[in-house]
Amino acid sequence: MTPKIIFRRSWLYDEALIRRGKYKVRPAESKIETNFKRLNREWSKYSIQILRAITTTTKLKWHEREIVCYVTWGVIAYSDPLTLSLGSDIDTLTHELIHRIISEPENWKRMSPNWHKLLKKYKREPQLTKAHIVVHAIHAVILKKLFGKKRLQKEINKIKNTAYIRAWKIVERDGDVEIIKTLTEGL
Repeated sequence: MTPKIIFRRSWLYDEALIRRGKYKVRPAESKIETNFKRLNREWSKYSIQILRAITTTTKLKWHEREIVCYVTWGVIAYSDPLTLSLGSDIDTLTHELIHRIISEPENWKRMSPNWHKLLKKYKREPQLTKAHIVVHAIHAVILKKLFGKKRLQKEINKIKNTAYIRAWKIVERDGDVEIIKTLTEGL
């Protein structure tokens, strides 16, 4: 089973972000709507392939039939509740869905011993880096398989967060396939 991703705009969500004082200026509604439609179109072309590649690569199953994906502005993307910013693309969505499948309680129960075993190797790395080594390894395999090495390099190049950059360097050094092999051993 692959879940259906339901893109949703929520003015309540947008307003909550404004009330918290993080975001003062709302983008023009036309810009919000244009980006929302772009993301929907892009996802509809590749959704089945990406969702299947996630399960094949991780050896995990989806346990959710539907996942609501909020699209708002002025936030960083995160996996639960699945939230994307206006600048997000399907590569960002794929990244968050990888976090999501790993963190599903049934999957985490199966995978956590391997996760902890793998991350002992990186015990000196910052927590954010450690958390993204696995996610980036999975993402690398999926990007190469579905879109090619150029797309992977584009994804790596757009990263600005130093912890994420470090995680990508570790994946490159240690090998995405080797990291995933350790993660999925016995699953």
